[in-house]
Amino acid sequence: MNFKIADSKFKELLIPSILLVMALNLSSVVDSFFVGRFIGPNAVAAIDVLEPVILLMTVFEWLFGLGGQILSINKKSEFDIEGSNRYFTVSMVVSFIASVILAILWLLFMDPLTPRLGASAALKPLVLQYSTYLAPCFVVSTIAAVLTQYMRVDDHPNFASAIIIIANVINVILDYTFLSWGMGMASASLASFIGYTLSLVVALWYIRNPKRTFRFIRSALKIKTFLKTTWRITKVGFPGASIGIFDVIFVLIMNLFLAATLGDKGLTTYMLCMDILVIGSIVDVGISETLTSIIPVYYSKHDYLNLKHLIKISLLMGLAFAVILTVFIWVWPEGFLSLYKFDHMEIAGFAIHAVQLYSLFFVLSVLPSMLIFYYEAIERSLLSTVLSVLYTLVLPLVCVISLYYLIGNDGIWLGFPVSCLIVCIFIYFSVKFIQRREPKYSTLFFIEKDLVDKSENFVLTDNDVDARKECLNHLKKLNSSDEFCDNVNKIFDVIFDTNPHGTYVEVLVIDYDDNVHVDVKYDGEHENLEHLKHNFPEGLFKYAEVLGFNTIEYVEDKS
Repeated sequence: MNFKIADSKFKELLIPSILLVMALNLSSVVDSFFVGRFIGPNAVAAIDVLEPVILLMTVFEWLFGLGGQILSINKKSEFDIEGSNRYFTVSMVVSFIASVILAILWLLFMDPLTPRLGASAALKPLVLQYSTYLAPCFVVSTIAAVLTQYMRVDDHPNFASAIIIIANVINVILDYTFLSWGMGMASASLASFIGYTLSLVVALWYIRNPKRTFRFIRSALKIKTFLKTTWRITKVGFPGASIGIFDVIFVLIMNLFLAATLGDKGLTTYMLCMDILVIGSIVDVGISETLTSIIPVYYSKHDYLNLKHLIKISLLMGLAFAVILTVFIWVWPEGFLSLYKFDHMEIAGFAIHAVQLYSLFFVLSVLPSMLIFYYEAIERSLLSTVLSVLYTLVLPLVCVISLYYLIGNDGIWLGFPVSCLIVCIFIYFSVKFIQRREPKYSTLFFIEKDLVDKSENFVLTDNDVDARKECLNHLKKLNSSDEFCDNVNKIFDVIFDTNPHGTYVEVLVIDYDDNVHVDVKYDGEHENLEHLKHNFPEGLFKYAEVLGFNTIEYVEDKS
């Protein structure tokens, strides 16, 4: 089987997805690097105190951006363009409203909240200084992140990548410039705000692009429609967003726990662990979000062959990066600490031992992290949410605190990999339990085992006559009519005649007993769909542009 189309789409979306995750998480890591070098360990601890607030930006991106994107793609797959635009409109508007509310609340209450976040008297001034430009950064970074979620699945992944690169490059340059000039903690958040603002200005080009397929519609803003759509987006987006929500709660509790047990040294070390986790999760979550964008298209059409292939390469990539990162931390931890100029400080020995134990978490976390997003994409929201609660909040807290009282300081850092191992065991048994009630599914990925044998995949090119014959012969074996087979063959002719040489066409044929489905996907000229429209009777088949694919659905009833 040739996976040319699935692989090309995965590669096309992977880099923008990784860059999007980087944009949401890396600014605080970059800020940590520079304030650690130019101000000192207390400055790093101050950013750790603010980490629960910073993580709220990720919550909005996953809750409204990822949730809305999944539903928009599903509607496109169902050829409901108005429904797709409704989810796009509402997710953008509600993201703006939510981020503005968060910014206002932070401006009003940051002073009394700072001690409650775990800031000591020595850290509070640094926390308040960094907060100076944090509130407006909530708004611009959230809008930029949600908009680029849609851009990367609307055949503009490279432009989405450019926007994220702009934000991060500007942040790095200005962080170094401002802090080296002695402008203090406030300048670090100012650099982030300027970077995101300029990237958002560039992103507005997409709104003016006539070729975009996601569009704002006024009907989505009717109060009843808006509330209903927001609830649906929130429901679908919550499992992914709950990772961020529970991260906020977990980091807050951990900061308070560490402040009480290990003091500022513990907060600084935990910030180092969090920074390593952010670096690791850029690839891990980037791969998961790429899958989340593609999975609704393949899963809804029961294209399990391509689905299993994409899952396999995703797991291999995630595991490979996790192993490399873990080995690096064990072999040369001083290299990481040197980024902060901590490698020769008093904290170095304690921090090195802690991050080495903590790094064991990376390899064990690849599967549960990916499955949380996967179950969200196939709309198994309850399972995804339960896993998120256990993986992000409950089990880490239980394991960290329990192991601390059992074996001391090492228990804090070992609690993370131990909790992840327990989550993996829970996933296995919970899926088995569900599949006892729903026996048509198999594997951790809920594949309908009966349909696997009833499905056939074909990949055609304009000069591969044998593959086309094989596809048409298979339809005849399913007792499809001559008219149906002739129309399928004519669809192929129109596609190849009106697209460049070398265009790949992916065909999925499924025998549903009472009807035969032929689903066609190809990454060709958008105008080609108009040629199909003019060459066939209206209503003969459905077609739309989904995820940059031209897609066609042609069904014949057997009755």
